[in-house]
Amino acid sequence: RKMMSRKLVLSLLLLGLLVVAGADDAAEEGGEEAADAGDATESGPLLPSEFAQTITLFPDFPDKKFILGELIDVLCGFTNVGDKSFNITQMKGSLHNAMDYKTIINYTEANPFAEIKKDEHGTMSYKFFADPNLDPKEYQLTLSIDYIDADRDEYRTVYFNNTIEFVESQSTLGSRAFFGYFLFAAFVGVVCFFGYKAYQKYASKKTRRTGGEASKPSAGGASEWLQDVNVPGAPRRSGSGKKAGKK
Repeated sequence: RKMMSRKLVLSLLLLGLLVVAGADDAAEEGGEEAADAGDATESGPLLPSEFAQTITLFPDFPDKKFILGELIDVLCGFTNVGDKSFNITQMKGSLHNAMDYKTIINYTEANPFAEIKKDEHGTMSYKFFADPNLDPKEYQLTLSIDYIDADRDEYRTVYFNNTIEFVESQSTLGSRAFFGYFLFAAFVGVVCFFGYKAYQKYASKKTRRTGGEASKPSAGGASEWLQDVNVPGAPRRSGSGKKAGKK
């Protein structure tokens, strides 16, 4: 009986240890899942605050037709309609294909570090360069602003996400037109040069052929022409070739 009692006690102890170990593992797994969920929340996209209002202005290009090779200035008007201050931490922009929104350029970030208190308005400036190597056509421009409130909650507002157009400057168009005229004139000059050379070659051949035919003597022409010529000291011949007899 004592042996059976000891075995029973040992079995109960082992069972208790297994239960405790299983509970610890479950707690660790639950903690890891919670941590993963927290990381996913922190790494998620930032959303705009309902107390932030923005407006966009392109002072130099109000028609949103930007000249390639120019520095584009963007003004972002930011209004705080809440009861907490906002600190502007970052402004950035990106250029995308107008058809499939494929990213073409990520523009340089700006860090204004401006404070917009409650019921106040502020204007931030953001600049980006219109790459002259881009094709003059329509693109999708996205501009965003990041900010935090007094509770350190982070927000992001996309204050511009619309189609814009890059165009060439008048000087570039003039240079291209001049270059086109120059190429056309050069082409015409080359055609005229080779045409003149071909004409000279053809005229030279024709002159040689015509001159040769004119100078070619006919058969017997020289002897017939000399028959009626009286050469001094030369005997006269009759038509039959015999000497004339004396009468």
